[in-house]
Amino acid sequence: MPETQQVAVKRPELHFTAKKNWINDPNGLFFDGKQYHLYFQHNPNGVGHGFMSWGHAVSTDLVNWTELPIAILHGDVADIFSGSIVVDHENTSGFGNGSVPPVIAIYTAAAKDETNQSQAIAYSLDGGATFTKYEQNPILDRGSKDFRDPKVIRYESAEGSFWVMVAVEAIERRVLIYRSENLKDWTELSSFGPQAATAGIWECPDLFQLPVAGTDELKWVLIVSLNPGGIAGGSGSQYFVGEFDGTSFNPDQEQDAWDSLEFETLKQGRWLDYGRDFYAGVSFHGLPVNQQTIIAWMSNWDYARELPHGGWRGSMSTARQVDLVKDSDGKLEIRQCILGLPTAEETEQSTVNGEGRIELGSPALIELTTAGAVAEPVVVSLHRSDDTLISEISVESSLIQHRREAGLVSHELYSSNQRLPLPTDIDELLVQIVLDHGSIEILAADGRRSLTDQLTGEAVPAYAVVRTADGTTANVGVQTLRIQSTEINA
Repeated sequence: MPETQQVAVKRPELHFTAKKNWINDPNGLFFDGKQYHLYFQHNPNGVGHGFMSWGHAVSTDLVNWTELPIAILHGDVADIFSGSIVVDHENTSGFGNGSVPPVIAIYTAAAKDETNQSQAIAYSLDGGATFTKYEQNPILDRGSKDFRDPKVIRYESAEGSFWVMVAVEAIERRVLIYRSENLKDWTELSSFGPQAATAGIWECPDLFQLPVAGTDELKWVLIVSLNPGGIAGGSGSQYFVGEFDGTSFNPDQEQDAWDSLEFETLKQGRWLDYGRDFYAGVSFHGLPVNQQTIIAWMSNWDYARELPHGGWRGSMSTARQVDLVKDSDGKLEIRQCILGLPTAEETEQSTVNGEGRIELGSPALIELTTAGAVAEPVVVSLHRSDDTLISEISVESSLIQHRREAGLVSHELYSSNQRLPLPTDIDELLVQIVLDHGSIEILAADGRRSLTDQLTGEAVPAYAVVRTADGTTANVGVQTLRIQSTEINA
């Protein structure tokens, strides 16, 4: 669909969108003790991908966002691609003025002629509102066209603290690990990959610690996004659990590289999300390990450039707090919990044995519970007020499927059926369905599985129909989620 074709697209209430123009990857997420900062890939000049700069928004609750002016604007020779932010409390960089610690943005300077991608930094002395680019950029240049997406963390060891960067050589499907004392001079330490899903280029790595639920143990997690080759087709995000010693990342489970687009091959990996629209998810700097939180871009490179728009294009996922739990085989997997959802005044409860209708029309949380093995699928169909179908969720004992109709989207890859394999160790299955204008997010098995899909251009469904087979009962709870209107999501 041409960039100039504009239609009425209702803004979400529970998800960030920019006031106007294009957005994609979240960048530089950090918490300053009072506010959450979300930077993001942004085109200040239009609804297509180009002139990439860092937009900026802040929030105190991860739902109501206030958009601020552009933080880092593209230049004449380079765009500002994805990266991260750290607060340099010890002023290792020397950019501080003695009164406030500098906020340092580490980003990819992507040559506009596509001949080079190198890493650069900019610093802020006003809490991340405005940035000054370092005069001696780039800080790291391999002479590569596909070296990008730096994520920087502070690593604490018995010998002292230092900065660690993970970035990708995208075409090579490798994560490169670097060390620095001052954020300016970097030494390569090791690399990881290719492993697991490699059918697409690797992008947007992240490295952080997570607690193992019910223990005092901490483990390291490495997220790698790739495009194409995601579990649902197009772009997606996989992760690895292991150990990091300050030099190299070693996964608990070594995996061969799967240059495959087949679901049966890909489902053996670890995926952050099984839907079409959860990409480039990264974590917040400045949060304690037991509050680690991620946000992703809620779209897919298969069709992102051609979706209908209302003068703005692109949105973020909900914020999700993450930790680790053990599966039935003793392997660790990420568990997610959606944060920031407004508290509903009350929950409407019902039991469905056959067919039941749920009135919607506003953002809502549907909680569906089934006990024991489900002989026949429990089906939740989402409808417009004219009774036409938007999408349909099918819940079985071993699998959840989400079938998305084309709706307003003419792109041949948009209409699709996503599959979410469930853990085998579940006695009672709770499925949480978050509905907002333009999206659906499904969490199941206590957050051990998630599936995120856009419902582009759609308002929240007018109603849902829940259907069960004879002898199957589903308990259904519905909460209407209302938030105060904001400058962005008005």
